Amino acid sequence: MKSLILILIFSSLLISCGFKPIYSSKNSKYEIIEITNKNKNKNSFAIENTVMSISNDDAIKKVRLEIDYKQTISTILKDSKGDPSKNKLIIDVDLTVKNEKNKVLVTKSFREEFGYEVQDNKFNMSKYVESITNNLINKISNDIILLLATFE
Repeated sequence: MKSLILILIFSSLLISCGFKPIYSSKNSKYEIIEITNKNKNKNSFAIENTVMSISNDDAIKKVRLEIDYKQTISTILKDSKGDPSKNKLIIDVDLTVKNEKNKVLVTKSFREEFGYEVQDNKFNMSKYVESITNNLINKISNDIILLLATFE
């Protein structure tokens, strides 16, 4: 019973405080009319799809995006045999926002990196790297959405 009362109190506070979700397409101030993806791979398409989901078709501002995605894995530490024991995954995304007349409005680079221990089991290692990659891509996608949400 107490939890129900607390939920009602907190929900009424959220409604009255002016809370607006920033990841909603109906509140978006822009429409993405085109995305140019320079490196076409599944990770760059994931960023493209996430950013495109926030586009508002009724918005006055119309923008074009250029996304340049780069991913590298570098060895940080090697064991006594010379095999890598620690790697670093680096994802760089260069974003250019243009208006509908192709005038550059803003250019920004996003970089995320993560160091991890190399495992002996190759299957588990590939799943782990894929999970790390997805997390870093989600972080960069959210940063791009936040940039577009605050962009005037």
